[in-house]
Amino acid sequence: MSVTMKDIARKCGVSVATVSKVLNEKDLDVSTAIRDMVKRTSKEMGYVLNVLAQSMKTKNTKTLGIMMPDIKNAFYTDICRGAEDMAMKNGYSLFLCNTDDKIEKEIHYLEKLMEKQVDGIIIIASMERNTKMEEIQKMNVPFAVLNHTTHYPGCSARVVVDNENGMRQAVNHLASLGHRRIFYLTGETMLPFNADRLKGYKEGLADWSIPYDEYLLGSTEYSLEAAKCYFKLHGLPEGVTAVCTGNDLMGLGVLQWAYEAGLRIPEDLSLVGYDDSIFARVSSPKLTSVHQQSYRSGELLVEELLKQIEGQKEPKTVYLKSSLMIRGSTGPVPRG
Repeated sequence: MSVTMKDIARKCGVSVATVSKVLNEKDLDVSTAIRDMVKRTSKEMGYVLNVLAQSMKTKNTKTLGIMMPDIKNAFYTDICRGAEDMAMKNGYSLFLCNTDDKIEKEIHYLEKLMEKQVDGIIIIASMERNTKMEEIQKMNVPFAVLNHTTHYPGCSARVVVDNENGMRQAVNHLASLGHRRIFYLTGETMLPFNADRLKGYKEGLADWSIPYDEYLLGSTEYSLEAAKCYFKLHGLPEGVTAVCTGNDLMGLGVLQWAYEAGLRIPEDLSLVGYDDSIFARVSSPKLTSVHQQSYRSGELLVEELLKQIEGQKEPKTVYLKSSLMIRGSTGPVPRG
């Protein structure tokens, strides 16, 4: 038989109301000694708070869900950590769902989270999208989205990172070092940030009066293996002295390919990643990369989502700046 608050009250010699206050953390008017006794006794007796019953009274489960496209990518892990820390700070628990960048899996988890009656959902969109499937999805809880990436109806809040300027800074840095043939290996996705970064790449070239050359643009999956395979198959176009990649995992793939091809980084080839994940800071050489404020993004997604849960009606968009972190993978254009 399960232990009840009445059982704890009887053993402690206090009222059920006092036990309820302590276990529901509404005990400001309860003495420290009684509070400690109730908590200790409840633990010794194996009491488990009935969250379902509590949520039926308050209509709040104190839980949030978060969609993560790829748990192996440290960029997403940083976002999730920021979200979890902010959630716990506000008394919420966070359920993590890994979508493997598949829209069907994303929608499956959305439906499961709503069945579990979470109070809100954070969506870091999978690379694979389907506008028609999204537009007919019924969302019965507030949700927050990273960047302009989904078409689910009724989005409550967005955190948008300046992808265009981030890539522009990367190209400007390389051009300032004398590079004029700068290859951009982008990822394959319909998500708007991809187009924003390509626009930033072109703007960076224009800042230095460097003509855009479509032959210096390649695309593959956002992964280490795919980037490495791309250059194994295609090599570097003639005269290229620098490469920008769509994320740090791709940057690591280029690093591995360059090492196996006998190219030195940055003496023979400069390299810039994107995301400024832990991978960029532990690679050899350390990777110059665009910092996206990933941890702060996670915090803000939860902050704005909680405002919606607490009754804010107007949708909110928060903007974050990108910045370039210069490390050992970039250097002056090779002589000769």
